Amino acid sequence: MKNLFESSIWQTKANNNRMKSIKIYIPILLVFMAALQWSCSDDFLTEEPTTALPSDDVFKSIITADAALVGAYDALSTYSFEGLYWPIMSDLMGDDVMVVPGAGNWGWFVEAYQLELLPNYSWVDSPWWAAYKIIYDANQFVAYGNTVPDATEEQKNELVGQGKALRALVMLKLAQLYAPAYHTNPDALSIINVTEPVDANSEDYPRALNREVYAQIESDLLSAVSLLDNNGEGSRADNRYDEGFLDKRGANALLARLYQDMHEWEKARDHAKAAYEGLELMSLDYWVNYGFSYRTSETIFTVAYTLSDNNTYLSIPSFYYPIAGYSSIRLNDEFVNLYRAGDARKEYVIYQDDEIDTERHFTTKFIHNNQVGNAERISIRATEMYLIEAECEAELGNYGNAQDALWAVQERVFSRSSKSSATGQALIDEILLERRKELFGEGFRLNDIKRRSLPILRKGDHWADADFVFGDDNYYRLTFPIPQSEIDANPLINEEHQNEGY
Repeated sequence: MKNLFESSIWQTKANNNRMKSIKIYIPILLVFMAALQWSCSDDFLTEEPTTALPSDDVFKSIITADAALVGAYDALSTYSFEGLYWPIMSDLMGDDVMVVPGAGNWGWFVEAYQLELLPNYSWVDSPWWAAYKIIYDANQFVAYGNTVPDATEEQKNELVGQGKALRALVMLKLAQLYAPAYHTNPDALSIINVTEPVDANSEDYPRALNREVYAQIESDLLSAVSLLDNNGEGSRADNRYDEGFLDKRGANALLARLYQDMHEWEKARDHAKAAYEGLELMSLDYWVNYGFSYRTSETIFTVAYTLSDNNTYLSIPSFYYPIAGYSSIRLNDEFVNLYRAGDARKEYVIYQDDEIDTERHFTTKFIHNNQVGNAERISIRATEMYLIEAECEAELGNYGNAQDALWAVQERVFSRSSKSSATGQALIDEILLERRKELFGEGFRLNDIKRRSLPILRKGDHWADADFVFGDDNYYRLTFPIPQSEIDANPLINEEHQNEGY
């Protein structure tokens, strides 16, 4: 097994020494830190979020508007949404990862892993309100971005495009969590579709239908594609913005995800290719040592953190990395066994060692960068786009193209393999398996199960059971309930509008 540390616990390297130097560090003040983060975070959403961006002040100059845009993205990075809750629960509610049983999980995300969420749980409530704070902020940019008096037309387009792209990103994630899969029921109740600036005196909104929400997201993203440039090009040639902001690539990538949910395979494929065009997939060496703490050649969009501005213990590395944090996430042994011999991802970032855990596998895929919690949250990358392309081409019967796109991902990590020759459902299954192996921990598994109407069957060393297929009574458990706080506060949403099963 590989030695993860050289002169400090932060330096990873791939060599053939046995893992000996890791020690379990249990910070004394973990519970206190969690409480402190909860009570003092500037990002946490109250039920009156609309004072965050007073439009009269924000849009009086391009300087203040740009500063407010940074604030909107900072809200996205909060631990209660894209920084932690959304990606980690989206994997824990699947079949590949788990929280450790007993006191070692510190009470974090247990009910999500057990698929026993209730409308009043913080795991349900916090992401909802955090997301709508971001949406309310994004609405301001859509409404007022083109009114900034000293902005050029390109700058105005950038502000409006950013607002639409950011709103679409958040709405898509909300719909994937809080509504049934689009392709199974486009007319199912979905999320609240609010696209105008609101204040405390504004009228309330009901739940919209899936098809209305997806149409809004599509409209926003198509507009964003036309308004935004790629980083380093056009209006972005001066590098005022970087991968920490959505650009044309990011909007195309989100369209690929949207159309993938809708099973519109040609559109999903085309936008996936537009998103990754000109990008180089990261090398195996970078994948192993740096790929999920730093931006890479294939990064399309990242949630940026710094040494002075990160979520410390409430971060992805804190829960996944085996030391210096909560360190409570493990990989299922049946999932680990899906990797073939010669797959470097298993060899270099998946471990089982008695000094860490005598029973379960852990991963070093998500490392800390010099400080607990300081790591980029890579939210969109080119490899995912290749896998979307492969799935779409297979669904369209273009098996050669699908095999090529799949091989572009596999050849980086296989020392002994060749391009797939599978066709039909066998090829689709291989692509979906590759998504699991390549993207684990990045927040995709739950939606992959839902959008494909897949069964969920936990086997091996999982300690919370799940065994049901699409159409079973328990399948509702893969969809979040609408928060009780929303039902209590909104006269247009009551118990009869709650998701099935709750």
